[in-house]
Amino acid sequence: MTTANERVLTIGEVAEATGVTDHTLRYYEKAGLLVVPRLANGQRRYREMDVKAVEFIGHLRRTGMPIRTIREYADLVRSGKDTSAERMRLLEQHRENVVRDLAEQQKHLDGITLKIEWYRAAMDQRQDSGAQFAESLSSAVLAQ
Repeated sequence: MTTANERVLTIGEVAEATGVTDHTLRYYEKAGLLVVPRLANGQRRYREMDVKAVEFIGHLRRTGMPIRTIREYADLVRSGKDTSAERMRLLEQHRENVVRDLAEQQKHLDGITLKIEWYRAAMDQRQDSGAQFAESLSSAVLAQ
């Protein structure tokens, strides 16, 4: 639970601090990603460790980890056993996925950058010569 000196936050305060909506925080609980202590009247009281968990869940979600895998990770954390090896395996596997996705995104970014450079060169040439330039979306032109 909480220690005497530990500050607790309401759901609204956590939403403001993390940029995660109240609705999403409730969903995280319902989905089994978080277990947040409540007062006798049912109000949630987030501890610092809960806020850090929300932030980490955000990293995992924004990098494409499925809810079911985050739940598996959260269940391992809460199991009361030493599950460090299993948790590390899940995170290493996810990191491999993220690295692969980043490489693919970099390839797409490079293609877009090449096209922008093509436009700049074509526009500079047009400005210098007064000529018009034509473009097609064919693969031959996109490869330029």
